[in-house]
Amino acid sequence: MAKFLLHSFFLIAAVVLAFFWTQSPLLSYYNLQLIAVFILFFFINQMLARHRRQKINLTIDAVVFTMIILLVVISTGGLTSPLFFLIYFLMFGLSLLFEPLIAVSLTASIVLFFLFTPSQASPQNELLQLFSLILITPVALFFGKQYLRVLKDEEKIKILEEEEKILEEQIQCEESDVLLWTCLDLKKGLAEILDETSQMLSDVSHLSSNQREKMLKIHQRVSKLLQSSQKLKNQIDQTTDES
Repeated sequence: MAKFLLHSFFLIAAVVLAFFWTQSPLLSYYNLQLIAVFILFFFINQMLARHRRQKINLTIDAVVFTMIILLVVISTGGLTSPLFFLIYFLMFGLSLLFEPLIAVSLTASIVLFFLFTPSQASPQNELLQLFSLILITPVALFFGKQYLRVLKDEEKIKILEEEEKILEEQIQCEESDVLLWTCLDLKKGLAEILDETSQMLSDVSHLSSNQREKMLKIHQRVSKLLQSSQKLKNQIDQTTDES
């Protein structure tokens, strides 16, 4: 809410400044020169921000464009200006850059701006133009809110992508632990059991037939486990290489 009030203050101040400038017979004579000064100021501000690698101040840009558009519209006929549509673009742009409600405060200030500006044409046509400006405000407000939703969804997607990276790192870490255990502890233990059972089967004179059969089964099972552990290691290595 504080940002909305601050942005509204600067934009309303720009509208008020444009009003007093255009109402002065002496100053209004230099409308085009003032527009040129604002355009030059805009490009200088952009160049300095890029040179210093600083974030561009959007509030300053919004004030500059508000002043430029109002001066251009007033200089070309006010409410009957063929460039009046630029105010619509200004409203949509500011509602996307700032809070969507900024379109409401900007519309109210611009309507007052033109109501206190001397009429140059048919009052009915001018009122119709102001009415169209009021009607376009909810549309700008709607697009501003939709844009904020899109930004929030993008932030959620970024969070999910970061969580996915963390999970991948954890999986890789656990995979390394499994491979290490398979290659060292399990494989070594099975090899030792297989070697001992092989030695015992090499001398079966002291074993009964039942003991020989059980020992042979143990030997076969250990041999299969050793082979399956090697296959598991190969499959994990292959899956890691493919990913």
